[in-house]
Amino acid sequence: MALSAGQRLTLLKIDDALAMTHRYELQVRAALEPQGVGYQGRHQRVAVVRQRGKRRTFYLDLAADDIVLNGWDQPFRADTECAGVFSGNACHNLVGDPEAIRDCIESLAVFPVRDSAKAKVIVAREPRIRCDDKDLTLLCPDIDTHHAVINRMKEARV
Repeated sequence: MALSAGQRLTLLKIDDALAMTHRYELQVRAALEPQGVGYQGRHQRVAVVRQRGKRRTFYLDLAADDIVLNGWDQPFRADTECAGVFSGNACHNLVGDPEAIRDCIESLAVFPVRDSAKAKVIVAREPRIRCDDKDLTLLCPDIDTHHAVINRMKEARV
């Protein structure tokens, strides 16, 4: 799916500083030809966007494990948007119904979602109030990964 001016997007991103999940609702102002930017070209600059409710425009530079979905008002939130406990574990920590989230990722992805990104999606049905992994679900437990948090959760389930 190509980007077009006026298109609304939801970006799921893991920040580099604290490894927390962030969800941004963006509107495309201008689509660009993808080009490598940043250190050793590790990010792809794909558009000029504006965040929902803001005036400033900026470049949309995507990392390998960023997830871009078509549309706003998705049926989930990032754990950092909820009151209570959030994780800085370098995973996509989402709050919502796992099936609805899976459906969104599979059907609304603007760019193909890498298996490495799908493997790092952790879902809580309700906002977390405890710091353990008890009520968390791996969205794609069948995908192999070298991510320590995901592998620890898989071992605990066995």
